[in-house]
This record gives sequence, C-alpha cells and structure tokens, in this order.
Amino acid sequence: MDATTGIPPAVTEETEVFWAAAKEGRLVVEGCSSCGAESFPPRGICRSCRGRAMVPVEITGRGVIYSFTVNYQRWLPDLEVPYAIVLVEFPGHPGVRVAGRLRGCPPEQAAIGMAVDVGFEPGPGGYAIPSFIAAGRAM
Repeated sequence: MDATTGIPPAVTEETEVFWAAAKEGRLVVEGCSSCGAESFPPRGICRSCRGRAMVPVEITGRGVIYSFTVNYQRWLPDLEVPYAIVLVEFPGHPGVRVAGRLRGCPPEQAAIGMAVDVGFEPGPGGYAIPSFIAAGRAM
C-alpha cells in the first residue's frame, strides 16, 4: 500500500495524544485515573466509570490477533489488494483492541491467535498509522 493512500485522520482534543505518540512510534491508549480501566479509541471519558481523568498508557510488547478480515475490494485507485486488517488485543490490557493493517506475511496467512508486534507506517497527511507485523518477521 502506498504510504499516502487513504484519508488523513480527524485529530480531536481526545485523539491528539494518540497521534503525537504514533509519530514517535509509540502506541498509547487511554487509562482512567479513577478506576484504572483502559480503552481505545480515545474518547476523553472512561467507558467503565464515566470518569474524565484520562491519562495516556503506553502499550508495549506483543499483541494477539482477536479478529481479522482480508480485503480484496479496491476502495481507492492506488490501494494494493489483497490486504488484511486485524483487530489486536494485548495481554495485560483487558478491553483494549486496536485495528490496523497486517504486514510481514501474505494476508491469507492471518489467523486468530497469531502473535503480532506493533509497528507504524507513514500515512496520509503525514500521520504515522498503526499497523501490525507478524511476530518474528522483519519489515
């Protein structure tokens, strides 16, 4: 996929911290200072207790594919198909699931339970877009 293919994200007050961390190659989610629940995408309010004291929590380590889809439909002229979009969860961070493109293996090899590493790739508008690399594969 071309690094600039797609639509730039709409950055809001709630998502600004996420996009700034992504530019540094870090994946951050929201953590509630009141109850400790973590969530993604950022909304500025806790999904568990409705508190508004949210702080960034960095996700490190491997994730595991929770769900995926392999797309064969070209929705933009320069989009290379097929590609896999995966929904990844992270041990130690219950309730956090992040979607992104799978890299490092053919899309047809995506599988539920597959270990992945967090990566970022250049995206539209100069933003770093989260993606996931099949564990043990270099990109």
